[in-house]
Amino acid sequence: MTGRTKVLVFQNRFLLGGQERQTVLNVLTMDRSRFEPVVACLTPDGELVAELATAGIRPIAFDVGGSMLRPQAALAVARLARFVRANGIAVVHAQDLYSNTLGTLAAGLAGVPVIVTRVDLNHSVVGYKRPVLAWVSRRADRVLVNALCIRELAIREGVEPDRIVVVRNGLDLEAFDRAALAAPQAPAPEPGGVVCVANMHHPVKGQIDLLLAMKEVLRERPGAHLVLVGDGVRRPHLERSARQLGIAARCHFLGHRLDVPAILARAAVAVSSSHAEGISNAILEAMAARLPVVATAVGGSPELVRDAVSGHLVPPGAPAPLARRIGDLLASAPRRRRMGERGRRLVEREFSLDQMRRSYDAIYEDLTGLKVPRVMYGAA
Repeated sequence: MTGRTKVLVFQNRFLLGGQERQTVLNVLTMDRSRFEPVVACLTPDGELVAELATAGIRPIAFDVGGSMLRPQAALAVARLARFVRANGIAVVHAQDLYSNTLGTLAAGLAGVPVIVTRVDLNHSVVGYKRPVLAWVSRRADRVLVNALCIRELAIREGVEPDRIVVVRNGLDLEAFDRAALAAPQAPAPEPGGVVCVANMHHPVKGQIDLLLAMKEVLRERPGAHLVLVGDGVRRPHLERSARQLGIAARCHFLGHRLDVPAILARAAVAVSSSHAEGISNAILEAMAARLPVVATAVGGSPELVRDAVSGHLVPPGAPAPLARRIGDLLASAPRRRRMGERGRRLVEREFSLDQMRRSYDAIYEDLTGLKVPRVMYGAA
């Protein structure tokens, strides 16, 4: 193979989300002397499209009309397969349920290898979509996961273990640290808060548990305050719940924010109250900001938060232990500093941008024959 290897990175949409950010990070950090990223999507919208545009990348859209069950989806698969053949694409790297499905079918028609990406435990994959995702995963040349718990799920679905590769999320620590030093945008929360960064689209994020826990924390520490970063259809319900619990004055709903590192840098404790998670970018960023983390012991969170080392693990759906651990950390600044430093070291050691980049490169090399360093973090 001569010249640069073309990798088709296929995403549904480019919204503000952890998985979408990892896709953009992969595209922007590819070594252009060896790889040529070609970006395709189903819907060319989302806040992260602008970030790709700054690098001169414009996603090519293959619209399926909003559903994989419509005839338009079959036409999109055929168009995508023709595009792959006509443009010399060497490997298709799909990123989510829809692109995994359509990308696998198109790659099969075009005769090129395909990578499907799995980054959660299917909490939002319901109905016919679950068996479809399992079938697609069994057909893929590689299944890329970011947590051991997702690897185990794929194996239970019948995927051969030697085709599953664990690639940890990458965090650009230099860029993160620069952003953390900047002043937060208005409205800026007061320093020393308990912060939770999570979307508000689905009850799986467990914000109601956190509000209940915060009511208990405030009984002992009336000066404490909760900062909730994120937005979604459940936000009015959560704001109403805070009022009904009598804690609205100590709860700050900030909505979507682009200055999350600056907010984290001024907080005291980070919380993840989810009922299901893969590898949480919110937890990773909190640890990068040297915050101790109180997290529910679900999914990939125990792979990040080491109990009583870099934070505390609590059962999901249990506000009382959540409140107790938040209160413990608020009561001891030295303990917060020790745990925060340990968390930062873990991110530096296991979730660096370089680690992620070399892992992606190794997968592309395995599937295309391009000679690059064979370093694959976490493969099993």
